[in-house]
Amino acid sequence: MKESKNKKVITRVSIYLLEHKFLFGLTLSLACGMTLLSVSVPSVIQKVLDEIFNEGLGEGGFLARGLGLIACLFLLKETLNCFRIRVNNKLEQKVIFKLRKDLHDKLLNLPISFYDRRKSGDISSRVVEDVQSVERAILDGTEQGVVAVLTLIGVTIMMFFQEPRLAFLVFLPLPVLAVMAFRYSKVSKRNWRLVREASGDLNSILVEDIQGNRLIHAFALQKREQSRFHKIGKEVERRSLQAMYRWSIQGPGASFTSSLGILAVVGMGAYLLETDANFTTGQFFAFLLYANMFYEPVRQLVSINNLVSAGKASGERVFEILDADVQIQNPSQATPFPCSDHSIVFDSVSFSYDTRASIVTDLDFSLQHGSTTALVGPTGAGKSTVANLILRYYDVEEGAVRIGDTDVRDLRLKDLRSQIGMVSQDPFLFDASVKENLLLAEPTALESDLQNALEVAHAWNFVKKLPDGWDTLIGEKGVRLSMGEKQRLTLARAILKAPPIVILDEATSSVDVETERGIQNALATLTKDRTTLVIAHRLSTVRDADKIIFLEKGKIIEQGSHNQLVGLNGAYAKFCKYQENFIPEKTN
Repeated sequence: MKESKNKKVITRVSIYLLEHKFLFGLTLSLACGMTLLSVSVPSVIQKVLDEIFNEGLGEGGFLARGLGLIACLFLLKETLNCFRIRVNNKLEQKVIFKLRKDLHDKLLNLPISFYDRRKSGDISSRVVEDVQSVERAILDGTEQGVVAVLTLIGVTIMMFFQEPRLAFLVFLPLPVLAVMAFRYSKVSKRNWRLVREASGDLNSILVEDIQGNRLIHAFALQKREQSRFHKIGKEVERRSLQAMYRWSIQGPGASFTSSLGILAVVGMGAYLLETDANFTTGQFFAFLLYANMFYEPVRQLVSINNLVSAGKASGERVFEILDADVQIQNPSQATPFPCSDHSIVFDSVSFSYDTRASIVTDLDFSLQHGSTTALVGPTGAGKSTVANLILRYYDVEEGAVRIGDTDVRDLRLKDLRSQIGMVSQDPFLFDASVKENLLLAEPTALESDLQNALEVAHAWNFVKKLPDGWDTLIGEKGVRLSMGEKQRLTLARAILKAPPIVILDEATSSVDVETERGIQNALATLTKDRTTLVIAHRLSTVRDADKIIFLEKGKIIEQGSHNQLVGLNGAYAKFCKYQENFIPEKTN
C-alpha cells in the first residue's frame, strides 16, 4: 500500500515535468552529452600515457596535443553543463509555479470547513516549502538519476572492454550497497514526513505571532510565545537531526563500501602489471579513473534516494491538499438566480459543525422580499450559522434554504454570492489602497460612485484625511486603520455593490454610539427595498426591523416586531431590559 502511494506521488509530479517535454528532453540530452564526454576522457588519457610510456615524449609535441584534446573535452563538457543548468533552472521554475498555482487555485475553491480544521501556517508551509522539496526531489532526482544510470552503463561497457577481470571486482560491493539503500529508504521517508509536519507547526506559530502581535504586546505574552516557539523549534531540530543521523551513517557507509572496490582494483591491477605483459600502465591508470567514475554515480544514486525520500514525504502533504474533497460545488445543472423574488426561506433546516453538537435544529422561518429581519439571542445560538448557510459556506444536513423558490444548492456559487452583500463583525481588507479595496465590489465604479459610497457609510471624512487619500495603502488586513474605520470601509464596499440581499453580521459592533447613529442612516439606505438579515446584540440596531427572531440553542424562541415581542414580556423583553437598564453612580 505504501509502495503504491509512493509511486503515485512520483507519477503525479512526473506529469508536471512532462507538460514541458521540450525543456525536459533538452536538459536530459545535454546531460547525456556531458556523460559521453566524461566517459571518453579516461580512454584519451590512456592513449596519451601509453604513447608516452612506449615512445617517450619525442619532439612532435604529442603530449601537448594530447593535453589540448583532453582540455577541449573538459571545456566542451562544461559548456554543455552551462546550458544544462540554464535549461534546468527554467524547467524547475515552471514546474514550481504550476504546482503552486494548482495548490492556490484549489485552496480558493475549498470550502470554509477545510480551513476550520487546519492551521494557516501549515497550509502556507505546504505551498512554499513542500512544493520546493517535491520539485528538487523529482526534477533533480530524475535528471541526476538518468545521468548516473547512463554513466554506469557507459563506464561498465568501457571497463569490460578494457579489462573484464578488473571489471568484475568493481561490481563486488554493489549487493552490499543495494541492501544498505533499501534499509535506509524504509525509514527515511517517515523521518522526513515528521520533519515537514513539525516545520508546518513552527510556521503556524510564526504566522500566529505576526497576526497577533498587538495582543502579544497588550498582554505581555512575549515570554509565552518564546516558550512555544522554542518548544516546537526544538522538535523540528530533534526530528531533523534524527533524519540526518540516518544519512550520516548511510552516506559514509556507502562511500567506504565503494572504496573497498577501488582497493580491490588497485591490488589486482598491480598484480596484472607484474604478470600480464598485455596490461599496460595506461590501461591501469584509465581503469582507476573508470572505477572512480563508476562509484561516483553509485554514491549519487544513494544520495538521490535520500532526496527522493524527503520529496515523497513533502509530495504526500502537497497532494493531500490537491486531493481534498470540495464538498461545496456548483450543481451540474444550475438554476438562474431569481430575478424578482429575493425572499429567503429556511425549511426545517438542521445543521452541525464536525466537532460540535447540532447548532440549529428543525429551523423554520422566512425573510420576506424587501424586508429587514433581525436575529438576536445569546452567543452560540446559531445566528452567524444562519448567515453561513445562506451564503452556502456550508450545506444543510436536513431541510433546505431557498431564495425565492430556488434551493441555494441549485445555484452557481458565483451567482449566489455575487448577489449578497456581507458586512461582518470581523472586517477583512487586503493589503492595498482604500480605493482598490472598494473596487473589489464594483471594478467599473466611477470615482464619484466611490466617494458617494464612502459618504453614505460615514467613512469619507477619515479617508480624505489619510496621507494619500483613498490611494493610501492600509496594510495587511487594514492594520493601519482602527476597527471602526475598517468596518465603515466594508460597509461602503457593500453600498457600492448594491446587492439585492444584504447580511449585516454585527456591522456596527466596533463603532462608538455617535458614529453608529450616522451609520444607521447608511444602513437604512443600503437595506431599503432589499431583503436584509441583521445579526446584532445592540438594541439600536434591531428595534426597527420588520421582524425580529430570538434564537436560543439553534431554535426559535420568539418572533415578531419589536413592540409585539416586548409585549410578550419574554426572552426578547428581557434582552431589551438588560440594555436599557443602568446602575446609577453612588453619591455621597
